[in-house]
Amino acid sequence: MNLSAEELDRMRDRNIMDLKREELVRIEDIVIDTEKSVESRVRSFIGQAGNPYAFKVGNYILQTGFAEGAADLIEDRVLLLAERKTQIMI
Repeated sequence: MNLSAEELDRMRDRNIMDLKREELVRIEDIVIDTEKSVESRVRSFIGQAGNPYAFKVGNYILQTGFAEGAADLIEDRVLLLAERKTQIMI
């Protein structure tokens, strides 16, 4: 899947309230071959995710963002985001 910068920007900027659960991919269903190059992994991720900024996680919609040059793994950021969101909702 080749997405233009404009399409990616549009996906990134969507309001979470406008996302439709049935159109999102379950994050658990995304499989990345860590033996491949970074570019290949990114292409695979986007191809599987459709919208690389929003996923279904259990009964929830998770909206993410990316920081260039960050040393953290995406797993670290997802866990941090989940912890913060949980604290806000309690």
